[in-house]
Amino acid sequence: MQAIADNVTEEMSSNKSSSLMDTIEKSNSLFSSSEIIFPDGDVERPYVRYGYKIGDLNFLVPEKMVSEVIQTNKIFNLPNAPKWIEGLINIRGNIVPVMDVASFLNSRTKAKDKNILVLNKPDSHSTIAIIINGLPVSLEHNDSKTKVENYSESLLEYIDEGFSQNNTDWVEFNPHKLFKKLANKE
Repeated sequence: MQAIADNVTEEMSSNKSSSLMDTIEKSNSLFSSSEIIFPDGDVERPYVRYGYKIGDLNFLVPEKMVSEVIQTNKIFNLPNAPKWIEGLINIRGNIVPVMDVASFLNSRTKAKDKNILVLNKPDSHSTIAIIINGLPVSLEHNDSKTKVENYSESLLEYIDEGFSQNNTDWVEFNPHKLFKKLANKE
């Protein structure tokens, strides 16, 4: 890669009239500039979903949900909050509640660094954050069906079938619905 960059730099300095794209095209790169900018639309790409773990459970990031992962220890406690509320975080000036689903399920394992998955519905201002194990993984969606019997009864109305990949089941989970239900009970 360094050789290609050196070649491009040398070409550009010796030939002032050629454009950057012309110089890149002349180099021995693996892809042409048009292939990089305009990838082949005829190539069928797999449908990718993202999965995350909470305790021993595997969940999928809800479809059409804007999400990001934050690694932080700065979760501000909320006095008199239920055990499933870890606290509040500040995300770009917005105060967001952090939900601890593992604590709700009584399967909490303490970690030094907290990975927080922030989920925002694109059509509303409904943002929540949940504590997850590790970082999300990329999964190729397939037509296999999973069973939800292995999941806690308290979660059954918030999860749906998902799919299986590499002998691991990943289920659809709606944390917004769970959060609303729990918030109304308190």
